[in-house]
Amino acid sequence: MNNDDRSRAEVQLDALLKRAHAALDQGDVKTGRELSHQALKAALALESKRFEAKALLCLAHCDRMLSRYRRAHRASQRAAQAFQLLGDTSGEVMALSTHAYVAVNLGRNEEAVEAALLSVRLSEFVENAEHSVLSYNALGVAYFWSRNFDKAEQALQTALQIAEQTTPKLDTFQPRINQWWNQIIRIFHERFDEGPLPSLALMRVLRESVMQGHHHNQTASLTPNVTTEAVLMFAASLDHCWHGQLEPAKAAAIKLSRWAQGYGTLTWLVALEAWIRAEIAWADQNWPVAHEQAAKMIEIAVTVEHEQLACLGHMLASQLFEAQGASARALDELRRLRQREQLIRSDCLESREHVINWQMDLRLRQRSIALLELTSRQLEKLSLEDSLTGIPNRRSFERYADDLLRLGKERGQMPCMALIDVDQFKQINDRFSHQVGDEVLKRIAKILKAHVREDDMAARLGGDEFVIVFKTADLDIAQQVCQRIGDTVRQFDWSALSPGLQSSISVGVARAEQQDTVETLTHRSDTAMYLKKKTRLNAAHTLH
Repeated sequence: MNNDDRSRAEVQLDALLKRAHAALDQGDVKTGRELSHQALKAALALESKRFEAKALLCLAHCDRMLSRYRRAHRASQRAAQAFQLLGDTSGEVMALSTHAYVAVNLGRNEEAVEAALLSVRLSEFVENAEHSVLSYNALGVAYFWSRNFDKAEQALQTALQIAEQTTPKLDTFQPRINQWWNQIIRIFHERFDEGPLPSLALMRVLRESVMQGHHHNQTASLTPNVTTEAVLMFAASLDHCWHGQLEPAKAAAIKLSRWAQGYGTLTWLVALEAWIRAEIAWADQNWPVAHEQAAKMIEIAVTVEHEQLACLGHMLASQLFEAQGASARALDELRRLRQREQLIRSDCLESREHVINWQMDLRLRQRSIALLELTSRQLEKLSLEDSLTGIPNRRSFERYADDLLRLGKERGQMPCMALIDVDQFKQINDRFSHQVGDEVLKRIAKILKAHVREDDMAARLGGDEFVIVFKTADLDIAQQVCQRIGDTVRQFDWSALSPGLQSSISVGVARAEQQDTVETLTHRSDTAMYLKKKTRLNAAHTLH
């Protein structure tokens, strides 16, 4: 596939993912998932890691909304890994936040907190307030499901502060609704530990704050969010129920039931409905219905893989038995809770093993990439370096000279070039051996390198031919430098290499002109060098 075909394919992939996100915004999660899956298959076929990561993240969002938490866990983890390998910190922050939400629903609290904390730290490098709000919000959720309610409140308060201090202000609805969730879960556990319900004042204040934000969002958007509407109906019903207002609680539960069917598949929202119906039946002291709904809550939560709600269901069932004075059955329910928590811990350990394996794989990949980069640099160096003398080769010279000519024409400061040929080099090889000839070339290369400045280049063209490119020197200065080089070569103690050995060079210098190319400038320098060589040989013959 050529570059144009690949670019067109990437444009189509981008459009496909935009359609997937648009479907999610409209509440059509199943269509969003189908489009995301198509995008993933296309990205894999194209071998585009960037679009693979984006498609995986979109799939994770879809599966999370559909309460397919194990699938979402795998997708969000793969997305975070892919973004990390790509060096896309922004994408990694979003993937880690999603991973935190999913992991905590699966009961993997430590993993969720770890992912959210990493997302928070990485968001500091992105300098995007929305990412920071998203990360702190995820951290708050991970903390309150882990029963660390004070830390959850701190994280959510930080999310609110960042959102409100940003210009323009960011939407604070999600942190506020999670503040309310934090308080609900706190009250539930306090009731479980101590018996009676604690004060509900803060819960009501937080709910009113959430409803104000919801009213604002409804005004701004024509598309209701299924999850949001269902959760708010649950909030209203629970608030009324715990305040002893059963008729309004039942009316809100009916509305919740309608919204819970919104995705056309079984989700955690149906488990919420069973929870509130169990609470209402408890308040009515309708024990058969209360136990039935608590059992339904557990069953649905297990089916949709929401382990946190399953555990709350066992706790609720135990409280119901305790309220009836059935202590033995209450203890049986707590044993089931411990068994479920043990299964979650075992599952979490297996998950952590996968993470460690991935981390090791990542380290091996990074090490492999580093080695490849080192090898690539070494190969690049070798491709630009003469293997015998260690100075730049013809390819390096042509690249450098071409750049200098282009810059020189732009700035009106043309370079000079000197072509150098070793005199009677064939006779040196024939008389003293090729090994000695190689040593001569090495010594001449060192002399050339010692006489040029940092911005100039001495290179070997091949055989016994060398070249010097002077970046800014005038023709007279270049000729003077070449004269000193010629004198140094001639005065060198060549007999130390081999008795009777002598060597000299011929040099031709030319200054670049506006119409010159590397080839034409090299040719003019070469012509000047041969003219000097011919003049010197003729003078030598005349003397003899």
